[in-house]
Amino acid sequence: MRAAPIFRENGYRGTTLKALATACGLSIPGLYRYFPSKKAFALFPLMSLYPELHAPPPDVDVGDPLALLSGWVEGAAAEMPKYILAARLLREVGLLPDEQRKMDANLAEHVVVLTDLARRAAPQLDERTAGELASAMINTALGSAITGVEPKPEGLRRQLRALLRGYGLSLPPARRRL
Repeated sequence: MRAAPIFRENGYRGTTLKALATACGLSIPGLYRYFPSKKAFALFPLMSLYPELHAPPPDVDVGDPLALLSGWVEGAAAEMPKYILAARLLREVGLLPDEQRKMDANLAEHVVVLTDLARRAAPQLDERTAGELASAMINTALGSAITGVEPKPEGLRRQLRALLRGYGLSLPPARRRL
């Protein structure tokens, strides 16, 4: 994200639309072509608020659940710096009650999806235990965004894989990035 350094340096309120547009190589109207507001631009990584700005999520009802969980872990590790910045900006800008309800509902749906994946990947897990695992995965992935402590992506990847192993799920080896 080309605008991340500007948001990191100036915060939400100190960042101008002109600076954002310039960083992205766009005009201000060009920026509005892609994002309905400065807030939507700042909080873009938080897909739960603006799902219409993102590609549709993969269908988790098909495919190998272990591979899908592995993809979730890799995605969480890769996207962590963006979520941390978005969470900091979120604290600065705040959410309207309707936005908070939308985010809470999306998070609850995410727990259900991860619970289902865990149950399919490890049939020995009962619903409660799989839900506990799903919640722990989300807490682990988002904890740094809430606390402001920035772990390295590799550390988050190790933590999530260890958590899954603790519940009897062994993920396939991660693909090495070039």
